[in-house]
Amino acid sequence: MKILTRYTIRSIMKVAVVTILLFALILAAVELFSKMDQIMHSDIDVPRLIIYIVLSIPEYLMMAASISFLFSVTYYLSTLTANNEMIPILNAGVSPVRLRVPIMVLALFLTFLGSLFQEHTVIAATNMHDTLETELFGASSTQDSRNIVLSDDNGFMIYTRRFSEATGEIRDPVLVKSRDGRIEKRIEAASAVYDEEKGWWVFSDARVYTIEGDDVSTAEYDEYEEPMFTLEPRLFRSQNTSIDTMDRAAAVDYLSRLWASDRISWQEKATDYYRRLGAPLAIFVLMFIAVSMNYNFKKNVLLFSVIQSLSIAVIYYVADMVFSIMGHQGAVPPLMTVAAPIVLTALLSLVISLLGRKI
Repeated sequence: MKILTRYTIRSIMKVAVVTILLFALILAAVELFSKMDQIMHSDIDVPRLIIYIVLSIPEYLMMAASISFLFSVTYYLSTLTANNEMIPILNAGVSPVRLRVPIMVLALFLTFLGSLFQEHTVIAATNMHDTLETELFGASSTQDSRNIVLSDDNGFMIYTRRFSEATGEIRDPVLVKSRDGRIEKRIEAASAVYDEEKGWWVFSDARVYTIEGDDVSTAEYDEYEEPMFTLEPRLFRSQNTSIDTMDRAAAVDYLSRLWASDRISWQEKATDYYRRLGAPLAIFVLMFIAVSMNYNFKKNVLLFSVIQSLSIAVIYYVADMVFSIMGHQGAVPPLMTVAAPIVLTALLSLVISLLGRKI
């Protein structure tokens, strides 16, 4: 049994690795050719261009993984049937379920690895890729933010016209401190920078309005510090950045603030966040499709098996897209946008498999 298990895993991984690399290189080449006009008409450093392409590969590897493993498992199981290798395996007392168990264990392991790879490699590489794209091709920065409004648990609300990722500076900030619905302090400044050592913001060219009852006092400062206002700069950067490229801590904090201030935006962003967490599950779902299919075709086993598996894979991706739209529009809870396509596809695969065995 150990020999059969090793043979199964080795056969699947060998085809899958080649397929993933092939798909990833094709996607990277497509991106490179899409930038060819800009490359030819500008003085771009070749080593940095190579780094730019390399940084795009982790995302493409993740995109290609699920389809590649679907094809690999389908190819392996259909080859066993086409070459009559299933006959001695079954005669040796190995049931079809026992043959597929190592594949599903492999699917779970690959899904776990995919999740780690996405959170710790793909997101970091994508952010570096976008930053380098801005430098090489003059694209708009994905890190700078404009017209930001944030609040904290200490009663502060801040508006700033712009946050610069390069300098960590916010421009034209207006900070308001309120308690029980009444404004206590208002700070207007030309700019502000976060002091890492102190853990709060330092405002430059600031005008401070202090309200006590019906009395308002005004004071001006070259530099003004507000120790109670401690929002970190990453929250300013994240405000207009896709939640798909935020680190997990920033994404969770951002969603918690949206939940308290804007439920409509929270629904959309939470849908994107759950879909990001559920993206590696596509590996498990598509491998489950390949495992649950019926391979008892009389002729052209590989061709019909691939068509059968890809057809259900298309149904999965269509269901995923439909529930994603419904999630963004608030028709279904964010978590259902991930769970529903998986459940529907799994049930469809099992039904088709059972019907195929009765024919």
